[in-house]
Amino acid sequence: MAPVKLTYFKATGIGEHIRYLLSYGGVEFEDFRVSTNMDEFAKMKDKLPLGQLPVLEIEGKKLFHAVSIARFLGNRFNLVGDDEWDRVTCDLAADTITDLRMALAPFAYEKNEEVKKQKRDEALTKAKYFVDKLEGFLAKNGGHFLKDEKLSWADIKLAAIIPYLIHMTGGEDIFAEAPKIKALKAKVDALPAISKYLANRPNEAF
Repeated sequence: MAPVKLTYFKATGIGEHIRYLLSYGGVEFEDFRVSTNMDEFAKMKDKLPLGQLPVLEIEGKKLFHAVSIARFLGNRFNLVGDDEWDRVTCDLAADTITDLRMALAPFAYEKNEEVKKQKRDEALTKAKYFVDKLEGFLAKNGGHFLKDEKLSWADIKLAAIIPYLIHMTGGEDIFAEAPKIKALKAKVDALPAISKYLANRPNEAF
């Protein structure tokens, strides 16, 4: 069988939940981390399916788009629940997590410091709106997105991206008043396979 290779930046970002899922599934994979200074990425950009990362090479195929990869792995590792309603619940949760990240993006990626200051309050207000929605989703199901406290790939996606989202805010903990989210992250991070991955992963800045 062809080796499994994940290509993403030397960061957590939107690639970390894929690392979590592969670890959870017991898959040995090459964790190829590209420099965040963009020089290394520029050299490979034209060879990528969409000129972007992450890319997962598995069983001779190249998968791209972070959420699509996560959904594929969620199906493979039985992290999608029992029926079509569970599957769409995972999708809705994952899309809401993306909404949260995109709410922070105009502030986080702004280069002009004066403009960045002007964007801060609006970005944090929007982000906290989505945090509250995610907290509410978890409160309905015993701290998970699926009923009966079933672990899903959406749970793992949220747990994995939290440090990066806090990095995007400039260090403000937008989850400070979201105990269900914090408890879910602790629970996911304590899963034996994920705990082992976290103990051995490179110490990236974010």
